[in-house]
Amino acid sequence: MTYQNIEGEWHLVASTSIQAESDLEFLENSPDHSGISNWLNGFDDKLIEEAQETSGLVLCIKQDGSFTEEVTGNPNVYWFNDEGCLVDVTPFNGVLVDTEQGVYIKPTNINKWAIPIEGAYGACVLRYDDGDTKITDHLRLVEKYLVRTVNVVTDEAYLDRVLIKYKRNS
Repeated sequence: MTYQNIEGEWHLVASTSIQAESDLEFLENSPDHSGISNWLNGFDDKLIEEAQETSGLVLCIKQDGSFTEEVTGNPNVYWFNDEGCLVDVTPFNGVLVDTEQGVYIKPTNINKWAIPIEGAYGACVLRYDDGDTKITDHLRLVEKYLVRTVNVVTDEAYLDRVLIKYKRNS
């Protein structure tokens, strides 16, 4: 999938999240790097059906691969900021990065202390990495929906996954 396939205006229709028990193995007093990488690169298709209806967020993807977000209501979505804290939905603008694994969202403006190192965790593109919290933000088409999977690893021990489901404005 390329970002040209997902160009347009997408409206939030549902969202859900899970907090997984960390089963990351520790090697020499540090979490297994491949376990963190697997989580950041992962998906859970069960969440697509489990997502609860909500609205109030619009994602606009432009032909050049840039995107904007706008809050238009009161969306019920787990939202992590660049410090890895849960906050009210805070839209940001950025660009899409097309990789072998798919399309990732990358903000245009990232605080210096949260700029990720590319390629550190496999094929995924990190949205933020402040040292304690790593966040990926992946887009893919599933039937008529744009499915956004936000994977979060905090303190190399806490694992969160947020699914945000959009439908194209017709």
